[in-house]
Amino acid sequence: MAFPSYATGTVAVANGATVIDGTGTIWSGVNVRPGDDIVIAGHTVIIEDVTDETHLVIDAWPYTTVTAGAAYKIVQRSPLRFVGGQAMADVSALVAILNGMGTIYAVTGEAPDPSIGEDGQYALKTNTGLWKLWLKVAGVWVAQGNPAGTSTNRGAWDSATDYIASDMASRLGSSYIAKAPSTNKPPESNPSFWDLVAAKGDPGSQGPQGAPGTAATITISSTTTLPAGSNATVTNLGTSSAASLAFGIPRGEQGAQGVQGLQGQGLSYDASGTLAERANYDGQTTGYAFLQTDVSPFRLWVKASNTSADWAGPTPIGASVPVLSMGSIADPVIATFSCGSIA
Repeated sequence: MAFPSYATGTVAVANGATVIDGTGTIWSGVNVRPGDDIVIAGHTVIIEDVTDETHLVIDAWPYTTVTAGAAYKIVQRSPLRFVGGQAMADVSALVAILNGMGTIYAVTGEAPDPSIGEDGQYALKTNTGLWKLWLKVAGVWVAQGNPAGTSTNRGAWDSATDYIASDMASRLGSSYIAKAPSTNKPPESNPSFWDLVAAKGDPGSQGPQGAPGTAATITISSTTTLPAGSNATVTNLGTSSAASLAFGIPRGEQGAQGVQGLQGQGLSYDASGTLAERANYDGQTTGYAFLQTDVSPFRLWVKASNTSADWAGPTPIGASVPVLSMGSIADPVIATFSCGSIA
């Protein structure tokens, strides 16, 4: 039974070259694999690697140059094509990687089991809480803090907080990252436990003056009299820029009773009657008083001189005299009364 082959496209290769160039070829992982043979111009060489669909890597071509357009054939007999061959190659590659980087153990508890691992290997906890990393040194797992990129920002530094490596904290305007576990070690004075990440910046320059704001307004909404002895109040019923104030002003306490004034003298007059009856007394002397009783309020007339019918007055008696809108009083006597004499 012959080996399967692949021969799509053409090739070219120079004497001593380590790369075969293809034209119209599709050298995929199925059509060509490392370990297959390629036959060109009757010469056979082993394919070392497949770069892409048009380039193959070989040992230096020991034959004469083959110009572009030459026919070729891939004989598909690489060991990787047999059952288990590729698997063994993959296992070998994986083992090489592990030997190069070391094993990392997954840890779910607070610390790795002391019985596992060898010196130089790592253990990593990622299942809950903060990630933690350990390195085995002299047979003992040594905590390495948080892995890079998993720092925890603890906010403002607190003397009561237990910090671990890679914790971030701020203090006095600067930011720090923990280098080792610590408690009550202020970052700015403990460089063996903390590294400065970002120092507090200097004050910036003053910015440009802003545009003038809208002037505030104040209006008086109301004024209320409060009970005597209470505290005065001011309530803003508006906003901070458009205040509407409601005042509460306590009433003053009642003052002490004043001294009683002198007793006034009663009204004294010589005669009384109607205005018409006043004529009976026109001949009286100066100071004679006549009380007119046919009107309300009563009116007091006084002889201004010894001349007959020379009466002064009248003065209203026993009632208040209107002092506003005097022109509305029809009585010609009261309408001419002088308000200026009323206190």
